[in-house]
Amino acid sequence: MAYFLYQTAIVTTLAVIAGTLIGWWLHHYYGKEKRQSSSNDLTLVKNYLAESIRENARLKLQLKQSEEKIDTFSRGVVPAVEGVDFDAYQAFENTVKEAQLRKYLN
Repeated sequence: MAYFLYQTAIVTTLAVIAGTLIGWWLHHYYGKEKRQSSSNDLTLVKNYLAESIRENARLKLQLKQSEEKIDTFSRGVVPAVEGVDFDAYQAFENTVKEAQLRKYLN
């Protein structure tokens, strides 16, 4: 009977050791594939992030330029010449605009 117990203990121990080694090997093999695929996914996400940051910077610059243009046009920039009457200048501008409008209407 003792012989049977020793034999069972040895077989069980070998089975546990073999199972552990096989499990470690499978984990290592499949884990490497998973790490590689997650690395690829992470690289893709990093590329999208970098592209988004560049696009955001470009759009901010475009917005700033557009706001500057709007400010310039809304203030009605007048030449910085001394002695120019602003009302007369605006009347002249309106006359030119009306003349151009009539030219296109006729």
